[in-house]
Amino acid sequence: MTSTDQPSESAPTSRRRQREATRSAILDAARQAWAEHGYDDVGLRDIAGRAGVTAAMVNRYFGSKKELFREAVGTRDPSPPTLAGLDHADFGRHLADLITSGGHRAAAPDEDDYDPILILLRSAASHAARPVLRDYVENTVIPPLAGYFGDDDSARERAALVLSLLLGMTALGRMLGVEPLDTTAAQDGTAPDRRGLNAVLAAMLQAAADTTPPAATPPPPDRL
Repeated sequence: MTSTDQPSESAPTSRRRQREATRSAILDAARQAWAEHGYDDVGLRDIAGRAGVTAAMVNRYFGSKKELFREAVGTRDPSPPTLAGLDHADFGRHLADLITSGGHRAAAPDEDDYDPILILLRSAASHAARPVLRDYVENTVIPPLAGYFGDDDSARERAALVLSLLLGMTALGRMLGVEPLDTTAAQDGTAPDRRGLNAVLAAMLQAAADTTPPAATPPPPDRL
């Protein structure tokens, strides 16, 4: 069969592929924009310009800026990809290495090129974005860590503390470039020796994995 004999793609299939490509381009543009600027500082026209479409088309695909933001944040879990099978004795060292080497993108380079932690931090002060981000943290980020720590009442507390440390280091290092927490150099091979920093960070994180809540103190017996 010659090339001219090959069946052509049907019109509905071609339109579907085009819609999917447009939708993906808008999402990529939105993620890039919100990883660089806060929710309130990015308009639909900014995103449309990056994606090469009109603002009306963005609305047609996503309905509103808030719904686009919800999908842009997505359901990516920024915890270590190997968390489920990670030995508890290795938790602190493994997570410390992950954080100081550039975070989730360094550990999972094959995934889409965006970091939900940066989007979260840049937009956390926005009243409009906060409910979306809270939902993302409550339902996507914390549960895997809490499940890793066990099923006791303190598991979620420990997960939230680990997340707060991760967010704080990302804010100071990747966003503000505060030394010795700046991890941008880790991605281009020029990072300084951070073995001391890693050791301290690993110990702090390991404490979250190892510490169990004290046993509840029974109430005193009733006195006659």
